[in-house]
Amino acid sequence: MIALAAAATAFAQFPSGLSVGAGYVSSDWKTKAGSRTHTETLGGGYVNADYNIAIADFGLGVAPGIYFDLYSKKEDGVKFSEANIGIPVMFNYAIPVADILKITPFAGPTLQFGLSSKTKHGDDSINHYDEDYSRLQLFVGGGVAFDIADIVRVSVGYDLGLLNRNTGDEKDDFKIKNNGLHFGVAYLF
Repeated sequence: MIALAAAATAFAQFPSGLSVGAGYVSSDWKTKAGSRTHTETLGGGYVNADYNIAIADFGLGVAPGIYFDLYSKKEDGVKFSEANIGIPVMFNYAIPVADILKITPFAGPTLQFGLSSKTKHGDDSINHYDEDYSRLQLFVGGGVAFDIADIVRVSVGYDLGLLNRNTGDEKDDFKIKNNGLHFGVAYLF
């Protein structure tokens, strides 16, 4: 999800390099019970860092990274919030289009680990990790980044959650998956 924006990286024509950024994430939580599907959308933000490693002279690179995201939704006095840390490994390809503009499509996997997942209603609070809810999620995603003057990167991406977060006895009948759209800005070092 969010991590893919972090993984968009510098071009192989330039030395390997670090980028640090932040942005917005919109996460869709899909629950499926039998033939019924319900989707909740949560908004939040992320911070990230990645390091691009040039692996070919013609613009190919790989960018391992790390990110932290936090998102929530409040409705009718009930607040759901979740915080995660993720490790993306994005492959990218640099396309120079102008002296000050480069476009880099990127794609790859992200392993995410849940730090906190809670629902709060008044004085009552539920920690979802005490229930049948997995901390782990595996995403596959991609997107595109725009490097401006080799100083600033603007990126947008989408991550598709592959794992069912429900680990209970009814996991075959009740599935929980999350996907994320993210966009952000990063500073290139």
